[in-house]
Amino acid sequence: MDPAFAVNREDETSPIRFHSEQITASFLSPDGSEVMKSLEVRFDPLLGTSSRIAEGVVLSKADEDALAPLQAPNSGCPFCPDRISRVTPKVLEAIHHSGRLERGESVLFPNLVPYSQYAAVAVVSQRHWLALSGFTRQRLFDNLSVAVDYVRKVHAFDPRAENCAYNINYLYPSGGSLPHPHAQVYLDPHPTTLMRLQREASIAYWTAHGRAYWEDLAETEEARGLRFVARVGRTRWITAFAPMGFNEVRAVVPDCETILDLTDDDLNSLSAGIARVLQWYELTRYNSFNLALYSGPLNASRGWRVHLSMISRTAMLPYYRSDAMHMERLHWEAAVDRPPERIADDLRAHFAAA
Repeated sequence: MDPAFAVNREDETSPIRFHSEQITASFLSPDGSEVMKSLEVRFDPLLGTSSRIAEGVVLSKADEDALAPLQAPNSGCPFCPDRISRVTPKVLEAIHHSGRLERGESVLFPNLVPYSQYAAVAVVSQRHWLALSGFTRQRLFDNLSVAVDYVRKVHAFDPRAENCAYNINYLYPSGGSLPHPHAQVYLDPHPTTLMRLQREASIAYWTAHGRAYWEDLAETEEARGLRFVARVGRTRWITAFAPMGFNEVRAVVPDCETILDLTDDDLNSLSAGIARVLQWYELTRYNSFNLALYSGPLNASRGWRVHLSMISRTAMLPYYRSDAMHMERLHWEAAVDRPPERIADDLRAHFAAA
């Protein structure tokens, strides 16, 4: 591992600790010579969960031939303009009078597969196919806006639905079932496992230090510089010290506890930042990604700050290999290829040029 990334150096003014351990794997090659490979185990400053940066891990890059069938018009796609109003479900009238929420190209309606009590789909574009650079700031702003509006209306209808997140799975490697670009809203009385663990740890941090962990994280990363990318409006963009997946990028919105506290300026800043990261993914020949924007509980969110995480996934290939294996699914531990500091270096230049 590059000695320039001495990640155990601490800022004594911050209670946040970045801990990692270096491991060396040794074995004999077929010719009998000894081979040594480095491995770094990093521990998340909030949860203590670990991830591994390992030599030789490879994430497949884009294959244009594999994309051709997805780019072609699909007469059976339920999200295309000629079918969406006929085949998609409607929101209860008590929540929204017209059944679907619309803004720009975005259209939101209930999810036929209810991953949460008030699960919704928010179609991003009228176009059946988008390259990652097609996720423009305006399209993302309209999509985020319609999702926030939906959360506000549902919460007014049912205050028990206090746990929410905005999510995107794009293309099949990410778990997406349809190539037509769309987001999903999670809205439920119960938080997901990660949201619950983050909430419990955030409350503990607030109780111990009297400050929000996420703001301290953003300020500490900006001061250290190793993984800080940029400010966009009041949002702070960083790479994750202990990543959950490949090329993970995070954003923190200071002084913002829930999705309903996001202003139009915040939504614009988040949209601009997401668009820049996706442009960079495309430039590095990835085309599938996951994104989650986490909200604090709408009824009480002490110590929470709205934050976002996004990761690239294996690119679409004729026979692609999943990048989620036993480590991710059964051990809850990501194994990735590049140090987050290298990713931040690349992204800083890309954000500055935008």
